[in-house]
Amino acid sequence: MSQIEIAQIIEQIKQEIEVDPSGKAKASLRATARLAGVDDESIRKALKSSADPAPSKLAVMLMAQGFSSADLNSWRTDGIPDIAIAIIIEYYAFEAGRYCNTQARLVCRSFNTIGIRAWIQEKLGWTKKEQQPQQPPTPALPPVEQRLQTLVEAMKTLADLTGGKLNPYIEQHFKDFAANLLAEHNRQALCGTSEKWLGVVNFAEIELGKKVPLHGSHYRGHLGTWVRTFYPHLGSRQETRLVNGTQQSVYIYACHDPAIASGLTKAIEEFFAHPNPTAALRQAGAFSNKKGMRLVKK
Repeated sequence: MSQIEIAQIIEQIKQEIEVDPSGKAKASLRATARLAGVDDESIRKALKSSADPAPSKLAVMLMAQGFSSADLNSWRTDGIPDIAIAIIIEYYAFEAGRYCNTQARLVCRSFNTIGIRAWIQEKLGWTKKEQQPQQPPTPALPPVEQRLQTLVEAMKTLADLTGGKLNPYIEQHFKDFAANLLAEHNRQALCGTSEKWLGVVNFAEIELGKKVPLHGSHYRGHLGTWVRTFYPHLGSRQETRLVNGTQQSVYIYACHDPAIASGLTKAIEEFFAHPNPTAALRQAGAFSNKKGMRLVKK
């Protein structure tokens, strides 16, 4: 018997062999008998004898590997697991005396190098399905009213700890942030409009949950300059708003527009990922006027 004939047998019985998602294989009693080169009844009798006072040599070999008499009995109808198939084929290849046959030895040699399970997987063309990595859930900010309540409680706690002597910049930051939250809450409560106009700092803190610092290379003034310099197409609308205690002209963006919101998100992520946005802005000529130069010196 040749490997070609073995392949033909596999093709004839492959409908009676299955591999579960974990890679474990199982074959019907008939398919196992075909692989071992014996008739079905020989294996059926050997399995049935496991409950007898004097079980067959094959049944003893199987039970010596940890299988129970109940296991062997169930295989006659439920199919035989790959580990037991290997023992059965080895038995008919070398241990069955006058019932040993060439086909069992050939099949046994075929899977000895890689194991019966891998051999069956290869013959059936089974490949393990790679599990797709689970995407972490997109973080979502709490409702505006909840954030406002948390902010108010934080302000009270900080005032108690400092005896009411807050740093003016911190106090202004709290006031600005509370005003922004109130504006957002009121805007959401309005009917008949879905527009949302926000400054880039408000967008970063409210929509993306980022903390934009008051000082340093990544401070809020540089963030606005970054967007106007590298993403001027996102808009040029301005309005007067209270910034750190003074009324200033602030660029605002149509954040209700998905394209604008996506562009702002990309710009903000690039800004915070850049190791030195000040140098990048200076190289782009963002501080070429005197006002800009004074801004950099602060």
